Amino acid sequence: MSILLVLTVLPLLSIGVCYFVPSRKVQYIISLFAAIAHLVCSYLVFSGICIPAENDFIRFDALSKLFLLILSHVYFWVVLVSYSYLNRPLIVKEEKSKKLYFMMLNVYLFANTLALISNHLGMFWVAAETTTLSIAPLIYYYRDKESLEAMWKYLFLVSVGIAFAFIGFLFLALSAGGTALEGQQLLITSFTRSAAQLNPIWLKASFIFVFVGLSTKIGIAPMHPGDIDATSNAPSPVAALMSGSLRGTALMGVLRIYQIMVRTGTADFARTIMIIGGLFSLFVAFVFMFKVTNYKRMLAYSSIEHLGLITLGIGTGGIAFAGAMLHTVFNSLTKVVLFLTAGNIHRAYRSREVNSVWNVLQAMPWTGWLFLFGFFSIIAMPPFGIFFSELMIFQGLLTKPLLLAAVLFFLFFIFVGMSKTVFHMLYTAPSVEQTTIISEKFEITHFASLTLLVLLIALGLCMPAQLCDIVGQISKDFGIIL
Repeated sequence: MSILLVLTVLPLLSIGVCYFVPSRKVQYIISLFAAIAHLVCSYLVFSGICIPAENDFIRFDALSKLFLLILSHVYFWVVLVSYSYLNRPLIVKEEKSKKLYFMMLNVYLFANTLALISNHLGMFWVAAETTTLSIAPLIYYYRDKESLEAMWKYLFLVSVGIAFAFIGFLFLALSAGGTALEGQQLLITSFTRSAAQLNPIWLKASFIFVFVGLSTKIGIAPMHPGDIDATSNAPSPVAALMSGSLRGTALMGVLRIYQIMVRTGTADFARTIMIIGGLFSLFVAFVFMFKVTNYKRMLAYSSIEHLGLITLGIGTGGIAFAGAMLHTVFNSLTKVVLFLTAGNIHRAYRSREVNSVWNVLQAMPWTGWLFLFGFFSIIAMPPFGIFFSELMIFQGLLTKPLLLAAVLFFLFFIFVGMSKTVFHMLYTAPSVEQTTIISEKFEITHFASLTLLVLLIALGLCMPAQLCDIVGQISKDFGIIL
């Protein structure tokens, strides 16, 4: 019970402290303490050292453990660098945002935790909507026209998506008509056990609405526009949080419905929907990667690409499913590196436009090299972990050669488009007008990025047995024997 209290009550206490105590330093310290405690408890649960008490509404299965650890890890690094980020000299209007910053981060942690450990789909739905409401003020951090538009666009599209997901959950309840589950709570474990009794028509309708609705938060095309604008306009730590953990939480909702469907004859229908969604996301990333002029927007489209690849791996099944689970971990950590270093570039050059950034490797060697290695990681260059998770997905796709060919085609040209942008930023010589001298020293963002890159290499070369066991257990829960 103590583990559950730390995971849920401590963020609530942190919210109270951040609300009543105006000191930013105190808010940072209490938020960092909550982040460390959450990370420690998540690891204890993940490794099986501590087994929290469960009930009808709270569940710690293998899927929850993996996504909870991802959330804790990403959240810790975001909070760690946030105090330094808030102390950067920027415009006056941001002072109002800074007062809300740590409080909303703790609301986000609380809501996300509840969503991940929830065994009740209604509870998941409320928690998922709360994550949207908590992240919206952080998207509006800069308080300019672009961030205001991005916030309202994100709120509108995601709220519509959440409403679609709610309808999907209602359809799931209707699928239980005439069975012992009729009129009962929407407990995932109960519906999973009695999946064979459910009406397949309502079950398919449920999956369509949940998948389409939550795609607004996952970033699956064509429901991605709000997420793209929000990620590219939010402060870099917030963008890292959204790409690193928020997308995964939404994906968890889709996986819960899919977990029910794999025990019925509707599983192939769900797989087809996910493969189509994943492939279309790769196509959209392929098209727009050559059009982006904003490097944070480029990273947002990279998230669309990798979430599409993860969704496609889940739909393919087999070894590709396991690869998708590992890819979720590696992509989340890599996105933290890329967005934190992109934030340093934004601060130095005061622009998100690619053409306004030049010679980063020479002007900002720490940031430049870390951004370059983050790029190497996200394009799956060995020995980074994404290389091995993508190989597993490709291995699973060998039984579908045409699909594999399409995926490799899109990934190759996404790599070309992204390389063109990144190398332009890193190596282009400044023009006569671009004479600004940039000085850089080693900062907490560099420490966080360097640590995560080392961790990504270590996980790729020496996969921990605990991670392999969890992925194997998740696969087994979805009817996949590796």
